[in-house]
Amino acid sequence: METNLTDATEKLLSVVIPNYNYGRFLSEAIASVAAQTYGPIQLIVVDDASTDNSVEEAHRALDQADSLDSTMLIALESNVGKLGALNRALEHVTGHYFIILDSDDILLPDYAERTIAELEKARAEDPSIAFLYTDCMLINQAGEQLDRGKSTAWDPALLDRYSFVPEPATCLAAPVLESAPYDEAIRKGTKHHKWKRIVAKGWNGRHLPEPLFCYRMHDANLSGIGKRVTAEVESGIGGERILSGYWPLQTTER
Repeated sequence: METNLTDATEKLLSVVIPNYNYGRFLSEAIASVAAQTYGPIQLIVVDDASTDNSVEEAHRALDQADSLDSTMLIALESNVGKLGALNRALEHVTGHYFIILDSDDILLPDYAERTIAELEKARAEDPSIAFLYTDCMLINQAGEQLDRGKSTAWDPALLDRYSFVPEPATCLAAPVLESAPYDEAIRKGTKHHKWKRIVAKGWNGRHLPEPLFCYRMHDANLSGIGKRVTAEVESGIGGERILSGYWPLQTTER
């Protein structure tokens, strides 16, 4: 661990949205950041050489996000994967706090306000806590609620065996930056790789068991969770889902 990261004068939140061919969802993700009750916010969208209308959707949505402190669109010419997109965004991150929002997901309006407040409360008890994560609502492609997705209480010993810390999670920016660059060969289990890097630096997390974001289920989810959950719902299997049973560990497989 390095440096004291509790400077209360720095409140800027940096949000990074990596995107690849999710133009149909991207504007909702951007709008959910613009609708946050917290401020100031820096938003960086990284388009990973999409072949759909993602760049056009990003421009349109960012033009409408006038409540944000600053916005940036990085349009990559070649596909580098989610961690590659993150590495390129980190060069521009200036916030004290940091969130990665997948471009098919949605933050509830009080996500940043609630998680930052809870993170600072947790850090007052234990300064090694650098990130706070929540449960979610599982939604379908149309945005309709399916079930609740539950994460697992923080236990660093579990991190080698399970991926249970979601994207998004609110983190101090410094641990994210000091753990970079992230391995761009990892194409699945990318969040698992990122959290393992951060935890290896001596940082810890805290779970807030409230559904404060919407996690979209569709056929193109990189982890495969969308196909599994949709099939379960269609077959009549309902109820809460423990997400660590669906998310893969870090792997270079595609």
